Amino acid sequence: MELAAAFIIFIICVAVSLILDISMLAPLLVGFVLFTVLAVMKGFELKSVLKMTVGSFKESFIVVGILLLIGCLTGLWRSSGTVAYFVTLGVSVMPPSFFLLAAFLLSAVMSFAIGTSFGVTATAGVIIMSIAHAGGISPIPVAGAVLSGVYVGDRGSPASSAANLVAAVTGTDIEKNIKIMLKSGAIPFLLCCVIYGVLSVFCPMQSTDSQVLWELSDEFKLSWLCLIPAILMIVLPFCKVKVKWAMAIDIVVSFVLAMVTQNASFADCLKTMLLGFEPQNAALSTMLSGGGVRSMLEVCGILLLSGTYGGIFHGTGMLDGLSEKLIISSGKVGRFPVMVLLSFAVSIVFCNQTIGVIMLSQLSEGLYGTSDAERCSKMIDIENSVIVIAGLVPWCIACSVPLAMMNVGAAAVPMAFYLWLVPLCTAIAYKRNKRSITEV
Repeated sequence: MELAAAFIIFIICVAVSLILDISMLAPLLVGFVLFTVLAVMKGFELKSVLKMTVGSFKESFIVVGILLLIGCLTGLWRSSGTVAYFVTLGVSVMPPSFFLLAAFLLSAVMSFAIGTSFGVTATAGVIIMSIAHAGGISPIPVAGAVLSGVYVGDRGSPASSAANLVAAVTGTDIEKNIKIMLKSGAIPFLLCCVIYGVLSVFCPMQSTDSQVLWELSDEFKLSWLCLIPAILMIVLPFCKVKVKWAMAIDIVVSFVLAMVTQNASFADCLKTMLLGFEPQNAALSTMLSGGGVRSMLEVCGILLLSGTYGGIFHGTGMLDGLSEKLIISSGKVGRFPVMVLLSFAVSIVFCNQTIGVIMLSQLSEGLYGTSDAERCSKMIDIENSVIVIAGLVPWCIACSVPLAMMNVGAAAVPMAFYLWLVPLCTAIAYKRNKRSITEV
């Protein structure tokens, strides 16, 4: 009863924060206090509970490091002229009548190639959004198309950390998993192509004001050298360089490039890395401002605070009684609907895709057997639920980080059709014929 009351209070705080546009750090801090007090009430010493959270902090710091690298990279790509160069190139190359479709396909291809939603959003996503601003198209559907595209690879690329994590927790083979995910994701992907193609016709990119292109060329010294950071971010992962090291190398190259080609001082580049980029021409502010470590601080705080929840719940066993109730529910409505509802719950509470996968796997132990077929079913159910559903919760890291990098709000989430269609199509496929999902 106390646990249910704590969750209700926490959810109310989250709702109030969304309505009043207050930082998600506030309700997460309230939740931390609530669950800590609840653990103490159940007989655990405060010192022991705090030790549980310290362990979670250590795990979260790995992801925090990557987020800070992304902040540095997105700022330096702006100051080095890389984003500006692609904006001028994209305005002339990307088809105005099919801009949303092109944004989705480009994001999907890049995410499948390098396997990271954050990395693609920080690079291709930032560029696409800048082109959208220059072309006079609403940023909301564009951000939705990018968010859809980056999760094509995050869910189904062999290089994706999320896909490899799911394979690890379910004891399945990643190569076989990819084939199954490609099959189960084919219809949602094709539907997205149709939807974004139709929306592109009704929301085309307007003809760009030549004044914008002139201001870009006046603000930056644009040349083929500006392509180097983008090329490196594509080539290095293909050369088996880990994403975090690829980002670190790209940061150094972009830093030097900003000084050599844009005459930025060493101090200016450091400032950009920490505080973000601000163009001298105020007219370009909407298009190019942003990035830097500062843009990632709130997200890092959300990650660290939400990570403590997993430590408390795991260490105290607060959620152990939930498994039996899940088994009963699955017998009534089916396993996948239960997994979907549970995915929303863990994403809302833990605000983290990685923790969500681990918690979902632990909580659903009683729903699946130990045979190869059952492990395969569990794998695809996790892939088609929490992996994409985490991207639908605005305060979850999987959603808040891409939105922060693209400088858009939660209004873009309903336009991320791939994230909605994957669980919906899976549920329909299960209802028609379960074997069609897991067999290859």
